[in-house]
Amino acid sequence: MPAKSSGSHVTGHLISLVAGALLVEHVTTFIPPFEQLSHQVGNVFNSITGVDMPDQITGMLIISAVLIAIWGVGFHFYHTDES
Repeated sequence: MPAKSSGSHVTGHLISLVAGALLVEHVTTFIPPFEQLSHQVGNVFNSITGVDMPDQITGMLIISAVLIAIWGVGFHFYHTDES
């Protein structure tokens, strides 16, 4: 059982990571202020955690984490029995 469920989690993570990177690139192309917001969120994350990473990377990771959470919720509801 763990081999089956971990495969879906890995797939969800990879899709979310790629989608998060693409989403950031497309949104910053069409909405330039979003890039500033992404950097601010990354800066806040870096200051809270003390991690020394570029703001752009942490912004992408936060977006990826949100997409992973959405994937997980969708996966849960999709696989929940209707009883």
